[in-house]
Amino acid sequence: MPRDQRRAQLINVALDVFAHHGFAQTTMDEIARQAAISKPVLYQHFENKRGLYFTLLDHQFQVLRNVITTRMQSIDPTAANADEQTAYQAVYGVFEFTSEPGGHYRLMLDSSMDNPEERQHRMDEFLNELVEFISPYVLENSSLDPATSRFITSGIASTVLYLACRWAEEYRDDVAAREQIPFDAAVETTYQFVAHGALGFDLSNNPSA
Repeated sequence: MPRDQRRAQLINVALDVFAHHGFAQTTMDEIARQAAISKPVLYQHFENKRGLYFTLLDHQFQVLRNVITTRMQSIDPTAANADEQTAYQAVYGVFEFTSEPGGHYRLMLDSSMDNPEERQHRMDEFLNELVEFISPYVLENSSLDPATSRFITSGIASTVLYLACRWAEEYRDDVAAREQIPFDAAVETTYQFVAHGALGFDLSNNPSA
């Protein structure tokens, strides 16, 4: 197998193993076994388990980045409701990412390694990148100054990612539970929350809310 193709195969296998077992319980032996290769071959591509994990984490950031960007750019900017649809597609992209059957989003949440500061640092950098990408949209559609727009957007990005992961953990694989909050309903209510706050809900039909 060509080196690039082998590396891609190992990444796919390792994603499944880390997502299922977590960092602490994953071993290079298990990854090599599931990839049907010898462990020396695995070490030809990745120096150690920690280095492999961060390669996978960066890979997942790129996947999520691509999903969000592609969905946001799919909207015709001249459409009458372009702003609303762009925001909706950004939220949809995050939920689409976490609903992936392999559950690879769990790498972002894994705190089982010793000294997890590097993981948190990379996570913060990624969220900051999302803020820089999305905050101009918030700025254009509000009276906020640039600094406040970035501040608010950082909360929005964190909230959407949290809710998408929460939905995936509780509802994605449970058919009965998913009937209570289907995928589209989770996306729509999250969008309403981040786009409009409490006023995004129709409180007139629920006076006690």
